[in-house]
Amino acid sequence: MKKFLFALLCVLLTAGFAFAVDVDIKGMYNVRGSYIDNSSGVSGDAFDYMYYDMELDLTTRLLVSDKTRVIVNFEIHDENWEPGPNEDDRAEEDGRGLDDNIHFKRVFSSHTFDAYGTVLDLGLMTGGAWASDFGNSARGKYRVKVTQPTGLGPVIGILEKNAELGKLQEDSEKDDGDAYYLAMVTKLGDVSILPLLGYVDASNAVRDQGSDGIKNILVLLGANGTFGDIGFEAEVNYVNSDQDDTIGEKDSYYGAYGKGWWNIGAGQVGLLAAYGSWSDDLGDGFGFGEDFTPTVFGADWANIGGNSATDGDNTFSGRTWSEYKAVTMVQLFGSLALSEELSISGAGLYWASNAKENANGTDNYWRDSDGYEINAGLAWKLTDMATYSIAAGFGKISLDDGGTGVTDDSPDSFARVYHKFQIDF
Repeated sequence: MKKFLFALLCVLLTAGFAFAVDVDIKGMYNVRGSYIDNSSGVSGDAFDYMYYDMELDLTTRLLVSDKTRVIVNFEIHDENWEPGPNEDDRAEEDGRGLDDNIHFKRVFSSHTFDAYGTVLDLGLMTGGAWASDFGNSARGKYRVKVTQPTGLGPVIGILEKNAELGKLQEDSEKDDGDAYYLAMVTKLGDVSILPLLGYVDASNAVRDQGSDGIKNILVLLGANGTFGDIGFEAEVNYVNSDQDDTIGEKDSYYGAYGKGWWNIGAGQVGLLAAYGSWSDDLGDGFGFGEDFTPTVFGADWANIGGNSATDGDNTFSGRTWSEYKAVTMVQLFGSLALSEELSISGAGLYWASNAKENANGTDNYWRDSDGYEINAGLAWKLTDMATYSIAAGFGKISLDDGGTGVTDDSPDSFARVYHKFQIDF
């Protein structure tokens, strides 16, 4: 079936004129080779290994008219190179064939109404992201989104469906998971201001045909701007979480972030700082999100901070689950263009955990922990569309007696190094 659907999509893309549809395709393809030492970052008996991975990511815009569009984003073979003796063996081992690795991540329509300039988006689009990358974990979300231009800037209203359980039995409709957002983008001189209010009703957390569950109120405020050679971005996120129906607690936590930089000739220097609070009552803290990756190892590869308690395995590894959580961090960074084709970069970051107690009163795994990471990078622009890059991250985590589950106070140092060939089009 996937083969058929993909073939049909290819026909539509290559024969758009027959359907009076213009097609715009953008994307990227890369292959990367990586070296990893101490994959979790918290192992006291670490080992190293190497592997390859690859990804093709395409975004296709079907332009039905100047007012109506359908947007499709999908990946092909976003995977590590882990073949069996042959492709057939691999299909038996993991339950799928290599030809089935196609993931449609976004599919939605967008229509602009002439009368008031209102834009209506419907379908599976990007959610979980706002303002800067701080606090963001962008994923596909089923949404009804309305954007209304105003004299102050666009005003955005969103209905988001996160769980649909009404068909299970009578009154299961009350166990649905819905979210509602109201946001806008406006400017104050050279500064963009991005406020957002959100209400997340996760009634699906308690499936009892009632309206109880987890209720979160979100208040987000982002800002960014440039003043000549100086630029900045900042964001504050506040979450009030009512989990009285699950763990019997209500509390709030928040995160704050700021980044400033100065362009000096062909170079740039800057400073980044971020803070995430912790709630002992909830046994949880503010997560900086999977998209916030100021370092090569932390967050982009391994989890730093949080409410887990496992040492010496891959629980904290893997980009899907990784973020900085409930920590205070500061980073000094810089970059320099050596020529039009070649540039280098470097950064040094220190972090300390703010986690204290879990919801059951035990010490959190990351209590009193801290660490550092040194990064370096190189990018060589081979052509306007092809780039070869190298990135490296080295550092160490100290658990400092830590909390429940810690078996080694002083884990081995960690390292992640990769080189990548990428084509953007």
